[in-house]
Amino acid sequence: MTRNEFERQVVDVAVPLYNTYKILPSVILAQAVLESGWGKSSLATIGKALFGIKATASWKGKVYNAKTKECYDGKNFVDEVAAFRAYDSWKESIIDHCHFLCSLKRYARVVGEKNYSIACKELQKAGYATDPNYADKLINIIRENGFDSYDIVSKVDEEVPESPCKVVYIVECGDTLEKIAKSHNLTVSRLCSLNKDISNPNKIYIGQ
Repeated sequence: MTRNEFERQVVDVAVPLYNTYKILPSVILAQAVLESGWGKSSLATIGKALFGIKATASWKGKVYNAKTKECYDGKNFVDEVAAFRAYDSWKESIIDHCHFLCSLKRYARVVGEKNYSIACKELQKAGYATDPNYADKLINIIRENGFDSYDIVSKVDEEVPESPCKVVYIVECGDTLEKIAKSHNLTVSRLCSLNKDISNPNKIYIGQ
C-alpha cells in the first residue's frame, strides 16, 4: 500500500467522523501515520490497530501483543512488549480512537479544538504517549504532508455558506474536481474560486 492509499483510507473515515466527535482529521491522520508507520507495523497489519491504544482491564475487545518503545524519564527509551487494543478493520480502529478520546476527561481540550498544533500539544499533555517529542512529531507530519487541508471541515460543518451560483454539491466517492466542474459547465479554476474551502485542489474528500 502506498502512502497516498493509506492516507485516503484513513481520511475517508476520519473526515465524516468530525461531525460526531469533533476531532480534527489532520490529527487523527498524523497519529495513524506515526503510531502505525503508515500502516506497515505488525500492530496495524495483523492487529488492525492504527493508534497504539493499550488494552487495559476495561477493554473487552481483541488484544494484540506487540513490541513498543516507551520513555519514562523524558530521555531514554526502553523496549517493551505490551498488549494493545486490536480490531477487525482500520475503520473500527479509527472509530474506537475517536470514542476513546471523547470518553476520557483528560482529553477534553483535544475534542473540539480547531487548531491542530494546539490539539497535538494537548494530546501530549494529557499523556497519550510517553515520547517527550510526541506533539512535535505529529505537527511536523501534518505540515510536511499538508494534512491540515482536511481540517476545512471544522470551519464549515456548522453552516453551509451561500454559494455564488446558488448550487450546493456534496462530493461523492469517485469524484474528481474535473468531473464535478464538467458536470456544472465550469472550469476547474472557476470551481475552486467559487469554493473557498478548497485550499488544496489536489485534495478533495467525500462529504465536502
